Amino acid sequence: MAILAKLLRCFKNKVHHHAHNNNVALDQEQEESMYAFYKRIETQNQLSTDFLSFQPQVSVYVRNSLVDWLTSLHFSLDLLQPTLFLAVNIVDRFLSVEVVSSEHDLKQVATVALVIACKFEENWSPSALTLMEEDEDGYGSTYYSQQQIDAIEKNILQKLGWKLLVPTIHSFLVEIFDSCGYFDQEFKDMAFLFGEVALNNYHATISYLPSTLAVSAIYAAMCVLKKSHGSKQIFLNTNQPHSKGEVTFCAGMLQRLASMAPTGKLMRTLAEKYSDQILILHSKK
Repeated sequence: MAILAKLLRCFKNKVHHHAHNNNVALDQEQEESMYAFYKRIETQNQLSTDFLSFQPQVSVYVRNSLVDWLTSLHFSLDLLQPTLFLAVNIVDRFLSVEVVSSEHDLKQVATVALVIACKFEENWSPSALTLMEEDEDGYGSTYYSQQQIDAIEKNILQKLGWKLLVPTIHSFLVEIFDSCGYFDQEFKDMAFLFGEVALNNYHATISYLPSTLAVSAIYAAMCVLKKSHGSKQIFLNTNQPHSKGEVTFCAGMLQRLASMAPTGKLMRTLAEKYSDQILILHSKK
């Protein structure tokens, strides 16, 4: 009940945030935009550089495979897009402060992280216990009690300091779309593809802040959809302090990673989700 009560307080804080009532951003600075607020707090939740270097049982491939599996589970449950970004953020932040002893334990953490994200983003949340019991790849022979699940959830939340209102790539994408107001759905879907590509790649995650990845995802979408040189320059000029070189390099990387999704060992679910966008990506080459 203590976990639920704290999560409820987190959820209420988020509702207030969206309703602009007692919004912490407005309390601190009336004129501050939500994008500026996210920019200011993203560095406070920045991941430790190469946090997997002290995880003896979690390699880069294992982490990326886990995100691919989590993407598949999220897709099968038909959950909201921000839920996936928050769940992966929770997993990565947990791995940056706590050693996980096995891949099996890592999958436990990921499953519970998804449930936590659901409690924050969705109108419903699946049972972590049920997801573990139904998983075909590793939980089947292991029995978990609800008390054990609650303990895992509590440990995750305590290690994260109960911080769930953190800016993700998705947060920045939505804020940029809202502020610009002229991007159509085709463009947004392409940018979200590149946002999820970044989410699935450990090196992208530790090399760039979420805001930089979001700006780069939008710039990559502009390149693929053949937006004019002038419009791309205007976009780059209005999204400082991100350097043009950094954004264009990162955007190129995201395009290369996305083009490999249909044939690679990982990101198969992502390729299925964004099959139309990947087809456009290949047709523009």
